[in-house]
Amino acid sequence: MIVFLLIFAAVLYYAERFSLEHGFDRISMETSTDRVLVEPEEEFLWTMTVRNGKRMLAPYLKVKEAVPKGLLFSETGEPVEKKGTTGYSSIFYLAGNQKMELKRKVCLPARGRYFFRGASAEAGDFLGLQTSLESFPELKEIVVKPKAYSGAGLKELLGGFLGDYSVRKSLLEDPVVTVGFREYTGREPFRSISWIQSAKNNRLLVKQYDYTADYACTILLNTECQGAGADSEKLETCFSIVRAVCEELEKKKIAYDFCTNGVIAGAMGAWAQIGEGLGAGHLETVLEGLGRMTFDHRESASEFLEKTIRGIRSGRNFILVTPDLNDPLREQISRLEAVSGRKVLILNGEDAALGREDLKMNGNGEETEERHGGTCS
Repeated sequence: MIVFLLIFAAVLYYAERFSLEHGFDRISMETSTDRVLVEPEEEFLWTMTVRNGKRMLAPYLKVKEAVPKGLLFSETGEPVEKKGTTGYSSIFYLAGNQKMELKRKVCLPARGRYFFRGASAEAGDFLGLQTSLESFPELKEIVVKPKAYSGAGLKELLGGFLGDYSVRKSLLEDPVVTVGFREYTGREPFRSISWIQSAKNNRLLVKQYDYTADYACTILLNTECQGAGADSEKLETCFSIVRAVCEELEKKKIAYDFCTNGVIAGAMGAWAQIGEGLGAGHLETVLEGLGRMTFDHRESASEFLEKTIRGIRSGRNFILVTPDLNDPLREQISRLEAVSGRKVLILNGEDAALGREDLKMNGNGEETEERHGGTCS
């Protein structure tokens, strides 16, 4: 009997030791989402997949996932990370060679760049007396687009600015001044493809029109705020305004490109300019960049506009979105108008409550109302 008890105790001891030392052998965890770019408050699926690749049962696993701040359950609106806690915890067991998927429907209410940073886990021993710890670090990113600005003031300003285009488009629906051909990129409308030239060269070519006959627009986003530090509220308004402007240009089938002196974080690198395009992919690229943008700037507003003036192309129309205005910026805007020969539509977040038009300094240093400028927030 004593021998049996000794053998039994030895088996328990080695089983206990083995379970502590090898509790996480062939245990893996992976976080995934069903999309990487979402609208504010848009529901998406957040999944944690846990695999037990060994034959032995994992009798106790407590998994704590590192979740982004502000993550909400979409059905109830409750925060995933409850007050006074960190992460999101789940407790379960896994049989040998079993896989478990924890699927949750969640949303993020605000623009920005968010991360799921993996999980830490606690595994129970054979006797249920002790636990061992292990971490499973990851970096899964999700980007939330800015909300589109929906104020009536912006719609009125854009309507007036684009009114001239509507008239010219009816006269120049099919531009006739063709200056050459270039390779099709996938963003141009099918009506721009020259089928005769494409057949001759055995690849898709599109017509290049004279800018005097084809309307195009450049959106300029300045992220330099006056005073000490960035004004996050003003910049968030600017990001929303840019989205609304881009969507309006898409609706009207107006070719546009986008430039900014802002700083973007993440895989897109030093994102500062997006060329012209007419497809949904072009708009989504701009929106992803806006979602990733920080509140910093690479260069001052004056330097940014100076570079724009030096690289200007004839026939461009400009929309400037800026958090505020100052005299040096106004002077650069006047230079941009003089060089381009076009009025610049100015959209900013100052004095929005008054609903007044922007006041711009004329050549004599006096304030004069400009119908091409305006304020919104």
